[in-house]
Amino acid sequence: MPPPVSIRDLEGKVALVVGGSRNQGAAFAENLASRGATTVISYLGNEQAALDTVTVLEKHGVTAEAVRSDATSSADVDKLFFDVAARHGRIDIVVHTPGAVIKKPLADFTDEDFDHLINLNTRSAFNTLRAAANALSDGGRYVVLSTTLTSIMTGPYGLYSGSKAAVERMVLAAAKELGVRGITVNAVAPGPIDDSFYRGAETPESIEAATHHSPRNRLGLPEDVAPVVGWLVGAEAGWVSGQTVRANGAMF
Repeated sequence: MPPPVSIRDLEGKVALVVGGSRNQGAAFAENLASRGATTVISYLGNEQAALDTVTVLEKHGVTAEAVRSDATSSADVDKLFFDVAARHGRIDIVVHTPGAVIKKPLADFTDEDFDHLINLNTRSAFNTLRAAANALSDGGRYVVLSTTLTSIMTGPYGLYSGSKAAVERMVLAAAKELGVRGITVNAVAPGPIDDSFYRGAETPESIEAATHHSPRNRLGLPEDVAPVVGWLVGAEAGWVSGQTVRANGAMF
């Protein structure tokens, strides 16, 4: 949920939301734009969704743009960061959202399954984090999506959880390396979020079970997580770094 219009604490900042065209990424991008940040979103396949999101961002009176980029390609990511910095003069905030889920017992995973999850969940986050380490302005902010399931590394989510656990360790390492420049590096770990990504990966039965497991009897929404990311990129969270913030409504 965007903060009140009167709060424009990110004016003069340039934000890049990798995977910001839909679902949680779009909610994060709107939070930043509503606070005055020039907001760039990247997308891979759905150009119309990206353009629709840019239209929403521009209603907040900021410069916004969408750039096609493959987060699993280091060359694409490096070009994305270089071009954004060249056009806008700086990059102050980076939020990384891409990921994938494959639900299988470990014994049933193929090499192709493994490569797919590692590329989308781990390599893409590494590519963005490395580029951000070189491109972020001093005092910058980096936030990456992880998952609450890193604390439940068993069952059909085992490899998915492992691929995200690696991201959390990279966050801690980068936070220590970049702290001298005042840059914070954090992860946000939602529980199940009711969006097209989650519903595309789950069955109706598993969605019902997750809803029943929630103390609030509902799944999370992108608007539940956006303020958490928004807080981490603001001035008030300057002493929070190297952390994984679990935003799951007490589901786990």
